[in-house]
Amino acid sequence: MQLLTKASVVVFASFLGLASAQALNSTNGTLFWFTPGLGACGFTNTSDQVVASVSADVFNNFPGATPNPNDNPICDHNLTVSYNGTNVTAPIVDYAPDASESYVGFSPAAFEEFESTDAGIISGVEWEIV
Repeated sequence: MQLLTKASVVVFASFLGLASAQALNSTNGTLFWFTPGLGACGFTNTSDQVVASVSADVFNNFPGATPNPNDNPICDHNLTVSYNGTNVTAPIVDYAPDASESYVGFSPAAFEEFESTDAGIISGVEWEIV
């Protein structure tokens, strides 16, 4: 029988809490594709790079957001989208000003991991900020 130390119990409990928090933050939504350029986070990206965007509401209400979008802590996070057994994770570099809160965007390189850009949007995806 292996005894757990107090430290290992705390680490295990923290891991369980993190896993639960991530599961609770998962959102059912719609994925669109966008053409990257100079994004709100201050990075310039291209369509060949795997990058993501979220709605302006999600971007501007992220904990710690400041009036300067380049300093928004969301810019240090990734967006993971899951659909039909495929998961793609991309850094968040921008926001979509007119998108509904449940909409997220991927560059063409990332979007095409799921469907051709001819599809335009994909409904019924699960996404989370990680």
